[in-house]
Amino acid sequence: METVQMSGGAMLVLGIIIAIIIILLPAFIYIYAWLAAIFLIIGGLVTVMQGK
Repeated sequence: METVQMSGGAMLVLGIIIAIIIILLPAFIYIYAWLAAIFLIIGGLVTVMQGK
């Protein structure tokens, strides 16, 4: 794997982890947390796709 793909994959995993935490812990349901998770997932997907 290239460094760019690893970075994108890490962003993707981090976004998914944040989303799971938000779902499991309702105290963390804030619009900013959701936005952060969504941007991380989208950024990760874009980076992984560009790395190919």
